Amino acid sequence: MFLKAPAAMSSDVMNIAKLAQGGSSEHQIQHRLDILKKWNFLPGSKILEIGCGQGDCTLVMAYMVGDQGHVTAIDPAPLDYGAPMTLGEAQNRLKQTPIGDRMTFCQSNLQEFLDSSASAEVYDYAIFVHSIWYLPSADALQPMLAALRGRTKQLLIAEYSLDVHGDIAVLPHLLAAISQAEFNSRGNALDRNDNIQSIISPRMISALAQKAGWEFQKEDIIESHEGQEDARWEVHRVLSKEYGLRSESSGDASRQGFANSLVHAVAESTRAIGPSPNLRTLPTWLGSWV
Repeated sequence: MFLKAPAAMSSDVMNIAKLAQGGSSEHQIQHRLDILKKWNFLPGSKILEIGCGQGDCTLVMAYMVGDQGHVTAIDPAPLDYGAPMTLGEAQNRLKQTPIGDRMTFCQSNLQEFLDSSASAEVYDYAIFVHSIWYLPSADALQPMLAALRGRTKQLLIAEYSLDVHGDIAVLPHLLAAISQAEFNSRGNALDRNDNIQSIISPRMISALAQKAGWEFQKEDIIESHEGQEDARWEVHRVLSKEYGLRSESSGDASRQGFANSLVHAVAESTRAIGPSPNLRTLPTWLGSWV
């Protein structure tokens, strides 16, 4: 069942936006708040966030856990990655906020972080929020889920659903995601500037979690807010001149034809729905395991 997007931003969003100081849009904050409220974790929780990026979700979680809680956020990306603000700049900015002491950022992949941890701390929750598609393949996710067994009481994952639910305004985002995943599956063609390295579906995530020993608890779907920017970012990326030139310079002829068709499909579906503000971001699937 869908969670309907509110007509106006909540007071929580406004409070968090003030802390973000322009680092995150109100639509991105609202989306993450919607996700986290569905999971209903308690104030005082100790959270391990995997794939924190610039810290959009980290800030929202730090706000929600209160002054007795803490968020440890890890990401292997270089601190000079990202624009217009790098990961390092964004994370340092969040550390300077009044709730900065509730956040710890670590540049590390999950296994290295768990191996180097001074204590075998058990977290209340391990959370992936829109970070699964940054992985190169489903094979990379399996050992991560296995490594979290015994180190967290609950596993929570939020990633885009592949179901547009009959909404044509969502279709360009889905096609743009498939296009990026197709390009980045071409062996040496991997481009870290793409937000999407692979598409790992909710069904695949559930199967990998079960294989890693996690017991499925529940799932849910929330729909995107009309102003949520993700669809626009991904569609504009695929339709850019840079993307077209890069894509055409790699891969064999048989794959190139398929890749070109995907780009054309993104362009046609985008034209069909009109101006850029009409683009809608894919719904988000939520899963939880114990």
